[in-house]
Amino acid sequence: MAEIRRLTRADERKFLTIEEAAQVLGVKTTALRNYLYEGKMTTYKFKTLTLLKVDEVEAWKYRQKSR
Repeated sequence: MAEIRRLTRADERKFLTIEEAAQVLGVKTTALRNYLYEGKMTTYKFKTLTLLKVDEVEAWKYRQKSR
């Protein structure tokens, strides 16, 4: 299961929603949620939002391009 960290504040420049991250990665939100469920990336909870760090999303995108 994915690692989940709770936030008391979230800087919108450092985090993306699942929908935004899926758009950056060029995948459907369902595919990204499956990837997260497998625990391959840390998710962050802020109130009711599930967020991903921008740098982690960019690193994953780079790794996928390198394949």
